[in-house]
Amino acid sequence: MTVRRTLPLLLLTAALAAGACAGSPTFSPGDAATAVAATVAAMSVPATAAGALPTAEEHALPTELPTAGAPELVLAYTDGGNVAFLAGAGPASHLTAGGGIEQVRLSDDGRKIAYTRRAAVDQPVELRAVNSDGSEDSLLMGPADFDALYPLDGALHHDLSEFEFIPGTHLLLVNTRSIFEGPGLAKHDDLLRIDSDTLARTMLLAPGTGGDFTVSPDGRYLALVRPDAIEIRLADGSPSGSGVITYEPVITYSEYAYYAQPVWNPGSSMIGVAIPSSDPLAPATTGSTWQLPVGAPATLVSTISGQFFLMSAYSPLVSPDLSQVAYSRPTSTPNVWNLYRASVDGSGETLLGTYNVWMSWSPDSAHLVYSSGDPMSLLLGDRAGGSAPLVSGTELRWFSPEAFVYLSGSMGAWTLQRGGLGAPSTLLASPGGDFVDYDFAYR
Repeated sequence: MTVRRTLPLLLLTAALAAGACAGSPTFSPGDAATAVAATVAAMSVPATAAGALPTAEEHALPTELPTAGAPELVLAYTDGGNVAFLAGAGPASHLTAGGGIEQVRLSDDGRKIAYTRRAAVDQPVELRAVNSDGSEDSLLMGPADFDALYPLDGALHHDLSEFEFIPGTHLLLVNTRSIFEGPGLAKHDDLLRIDSDTLARTMLLAPGTGGDFTVSPDGRYLALVRPDAIEIRLADGSPSGSGVITYEPVITYSEYAYYAQPVWNPGSSMIGVAIPSSDPLAPATTGSTWQLPVGAPATLVSTISGQFFLMSAYSPLVSPDLSQVAYSRPTSTPNVWNLYRASVDGSGETLLGTYNVWMSWSPDSAHLVYSSGDPMSLLLGDRAGGSAPLVSGTELRWFSPEAFVYLSGSMGAWTLQRGGLGAPSTLLASPGGDFVDYDFAYR
């Protein structure tokens, strides 16, 4: 299971406080779009035909996975700048050496780990993959591969933006961005697919026609997001016959464009999303809730008075069953906000209390997690408005309706913990490093 990563909440909060508006860097798809076929052909590994979705026989996961007994939690995480892997009670194994690793993604069979490495913080990225037993550490794309995708047009480099495994496969979806002198995030809104077993790369969608992506639970569809639109496509990038949600770009008062965060329902038949009104510093702000079924038009469900922008920096606001939405409103005290939940049509509004960090919904949509006061002091809220202390930590991610993983501690002294509703937390690992990234599978 993978949780989408987003821009840090503190970055967006600081941007609002500064109130300094700057134009977002943009990527012109003109010349790059025409060069797509040539750049894919020039890649150092075979490229499959775009639009040809791999067959189950070609990319089925191993059949010897556990089929009985309790599911096992497996973790991939960074430890002192290297990749570590932990299955069940362990012990953990270290799969790389040399440091420089920033992010990890774990396939849902727990057998393949994709990761990013930089020789230095300001250096270009390598995207690599390694088996969870430490074998077959392979380069998927290096700095030269990223730079060869499109003309640089004044950029220092092209670089990785997002990467995630398609459920049930070892196929990675990737999109890219440009790096310029100075601040900014110039996303290309493209889409590539990389087979982490065979190393084959496929350009699925040219710049301007892809975007940030959220994969459906069954791996068949993608919710593609651009700063003014959301659409559903098949996992190979081809049209799905669905409608499109269009919205006015949201001002971020920074060099970063806003990308909405859609949520798939468990049956992979529909997405829901809450989109902030265009100016988060306006006297009165709202959020619009939408639903878009596969193969059908989009529906505007409601427009609700409240602040949706700041909360959506961390995690989607719509619940996994698409029935509820979380949002905030200012109190009479400066910089103190009330947290609310309601049905996506705006009815049944419930005040949960004051908050300072929004965390997540539980998978069954029965609970939500947020902090109040101390950002690390997480609370568990329910539909009725009740709340109770949960754990001290951050980066909390659920792997069942009753259990979750989270980071506890502080910079340079982190621990990975397993927590549960009504159960004490247990230590999983004590990774080194100021910043720790992790991913998990529950198999």
